[in-house]
Amino acid sequence: MSTEVPEVGSWVNRTDHQATRALIGDLGAGLTDLRRDLLSVATGPRAEGVRAALSRSYQALLDKPIVSVADLPPEVRMPPLAEAYIVPSFRQAVTDSAARPAEQRWWQAFPVRDDLRGFLFGYLTHPAATQSPLLVLGQPGAGKSLLTKIVAAQLPPEEFLVVRVPLREVQAEHDLQTQIESAVRQATGESIHWPMLHRPDTNTVAVIILDGFDELLQVTGVSSSDYLEKVAAFQAREAEQSRPTAVMVTSRTVVADRARLPSETVVIHLEPFGDRQIAQWVGMWNARHTGYFHSRRLEPLDLDTVRGLRELAAQPLLLTMLGRYDMDGNALRLVGVRLGRAELYERLLVRFAEREALKSGRGLPDRDVNWTVRRELTRLSVVAFAMFNRNSQWVTGDELSSDLVILLSETAARKTNQFQAPLDPGELVVGKFFFVHESQAIQDTKKRKSYEFLHSTFGEYLVARLTVLEILELAEVARGHRSHARPVRHDDDFLHALLSHAPLSARESVLEFLQDLLADLPPDTRELLKTTLLEIFRDALYARTSSQYGSYRPGRVKELRTLPMRLAVYSLNLLILLAICGGTVGGKELFPEPMQVVSRWRSLTRFWRSQVPYNAWVNLARVLDVERTWRDGERTVLIRWAGRDTSSPPDGDLYWTYDKAPEDTDRGHVSWMYEDFQMAARSLHFLCGYEEELLLHAVAPLAPELSRSLTTVAGYWEDQAKSPAHALLRMWMLSSRACAAADLADAYAECLRMSQAFAPFAETDALAYLDVVLGHLALDAARLRGVLTLDRLHLHHNKPSIESRIRTAVAELGLA
Repeated sequence: MSTEVPEVGSWVNRTDHQATRALIGDLGAGLTDLRRDLLSVATGPRAEGVRAALSRSYQALLDKPIVSVADLPPEVRMPPLAEAYIVPSFRQAVTDSAARPAEQRWWQAFPVRDDLRGFLFGYLTHPAATQSPLLVLGQPGAGKSLLTKIVAAQLPPEEFLVVRVPLREVQAEHDLQTQIESAVRQATGESIHWPMLHRPDTNTVAVIILDGFDELLQVTGVSSSDYLEKVAAFQAREAEQSRPTAVMVTSRTVVADRARLPSETVVIHLEPFGDRQIAQWVGMWNARHTGYFHSRRLEPLDLDTVRGLRELAAQPLLLTMLGRYDMDGNALRLVGVRLGRAELYERLLVRFAEREALKSGRGLPDRDVNWTVRRELTRLSVVAFAMFNRNSQWVTGDELSSDLVILLSETAARKTNQFQAPLDPGELVVGKFFFVHESQAIQDTKKRKSYEFLHSTFGEYLVARLTVLEILELAEVARGHRSHARPVRHDDDFLHALLSHAPLSARESVLEFLQDLLADLPPDTRELLKTTLLEIFRDALYARTSSQYGSYRPGRVKELRTLPMRLAVYSLNLLILLAICGGTVGGKELFPEPMQVVSRWRSLTRFWRSQVPYNAWVNLARVLDVERTWRDGERTVLIRWAGRDTSSPPDGDLYWTYDKAPEDTDRGHVSWMYEDFQMAARSLHFLCGYEEELLLHAVAPLAPELSRSLTTVAGYWEDQAKSPAHALLRMWMLSSRACAAADLADAYAECLRMSQAFAPFAETDALAYLDVVLGHLALDAARLRGVLTLDRLHLHHNKPSIESRIRTAVAELGLA
């Protein structure tokens, strides 16, 4: 068969050489051998006309630079696509109804593969390719578009009719056939109807490459949930007309859930570069620029340094940025991996901004260059806030322009001639930085654009950077007022506009960057910042009568940014900054009024919880430790910045909830705290979600060793979500009063079953919980003999040690 059927022969050849590829990797050849493989099985006639013109157009892309960087020295040339393209690893899946391709963790169940060339050969020569689209996913900068250019150039026109459709350049509202015809015209200059181009008598398979489905979604804002189903319907129609058509669609991973996937769709996910790809890229880069390095007396790009910056080096476009940065006097080697991430980002961004300043104003004095750099980075930071405050990784051109006009009073550039449209503020800012990715689509004959950072941490660093600069400026102004004995009135309108829409804790990287930036400040500066932030915090919960940035409303249609939400978010962000600056903030510093600390803190934390998103609240609980303590005979709180050190839970006074510590810790304290059990139940029900907090207060004196773990686990039993805290409280309530033995037995049975609710990694907590239950069971054994049986327990633990312990205890107590 391998002799008579070329496809089988190619498969056998690949199988025979799997061991060799496993040893040396399948990366070196790139995808250049894909064309040779496909030509070996080609049976069609020589390509002519539009089909040949399309092939020539796509092959010409191989000789163009992999990325355009305008400020390169004259003797430096970016490597062409054919030379610079490094084949990424990938994961492959076939979707079903349970597939979650938009979630990174879903992909972890599939193995990483390094045979992209072999996969594409097998896929494109398989009949299933003409039945549903191939979906190619990846992060921004992962090389999705570069892959489509390589595939379009490598498919031989004798066997395939290839049309690459950049969705950013065609009308979004047109049907697929019209978009294909438009792409043919853009590539070749010829207009032709699709049925005339893909005729059955040519004996070819059409391959339509739809690049940038995510751009179509995020730029137009139009729902396209049925887009891939329409693509599959197009393929079915073409098959009926004897025009077999395969379709490849690229998209960012995070928007893959915005379209329904046809049954058994093949999806691949392009993985970040690993050590082999990074080494291969660095070798290519150094080989191409040997002459430049020699003429400038520079060292080649250092592989170990690049690997130390893996967060950036894992993405092809950002890796190119690092290489370009190192060309300025081996800047990257001088930075090395010794610097923190924040300082590295600062140097990268400042250097790119300096080049932009020098390009636009040769001969400027250093003072003017520095001012221009600060202005450009402030603009770029507003771009970052435009995304951050919309809880998004991208922002549309219209949204960005509106933000720049309101926050920075930006205006559109003037026309250079009567035929050229003026650039809007968004285009003026992002066009200068190639690590800001521009997406584009055409809707209703109008170009619509959106922007995102090639790596989200650029935006997160810029959010932290502008926040720190703004509070430093406010602190310096306040210092001047205090030195002249003038009343301090903080003009924090700009800070309020930036920080009243999204909690800083919504992004963990923002918190890490803030910690890095503020930790480098001198102690006296941090103390000054703390004093200033405390003064602003005390006024933060009062409504503002006016603001010059009142029209800044970055929420989208589905998001309602109410006044209470903005008050909550702003005050919470100030607390975060206070904790980072001061390390510890006392309740009396926040609320200096006598005897007000506990009530104000409790009200404020519940207010925050009601207004901020869940993920931001969870992150906040991870990075802030709250110690409940006594000072000068009063209850108070100390808020400490835990930062990355969240390995151990905070300590606290277990009796802090009460007005005074109880005398002892027997079971009577439940009834002591809640004398009216019916009222206690009504109170818990009324709070609708805060019952865990009250339960913790109730059980803490009874089981101090469980006070931290009871509210962190939950079980699902008898179609109801329950927690060990609920079960314990019910058991104690029944145990402390006269009740039917059967009811008490059921309560103990539930407590024992709840031991299975603890996660596998919390076995210590599970055993401590079990000890408490069995200890009380011993006290009530006489009431339960003959009632609490093994049958009533319904044991089916997946932890044999716990089940054995329960059986032994029940037997020793004579209950079974």
